Amino acid sequence: MKRVLYLFLILLVSIMGACGQEQSSNDTSLLEQEGIIVEVKEHQGRWNQILVVPNISEDDISNKTTAELIEMAQENDGAYYGFGPGEYEEFRVGTHVIVYWNGDQEDSDPPQREAKKIDVVSK
Repeated sequence: MKRVLYLFLILLVSIMGACGQEQSSNDTSLLEQEGIIVEVKEHQGRWNQILVVPNISEDDISNKTTAELIEMAQENDGAYYGFGPGEYEEFRVGTHVIVYWNGDQEDSDPPQREAKKIDVVSK
């Protein structure tokens, strides 16, 4: 009886450990990009998008046209990130964010990616 109890406990601990490993591997599989939001696109009832450009300051984007902002994104590895309607409504141009995504992207320049999570660093 003790042997069966020990086997059951070992099996239970193994299963719980595997579940914990699966969760942590999902968290670490996301890629991240930190940058400044240079454009916000709102599409009625569909995905909304932000254009995030790393390694720039808010001063770099002032008085720029949309075409100039897109060119800046192309030169600095920026990307569009899509998210569902009603999510992240507080985003404004100039907000400093960290965007998490799964590594998939559409072949465009700048690329288009699905945001899995977005953290605001500063507004």
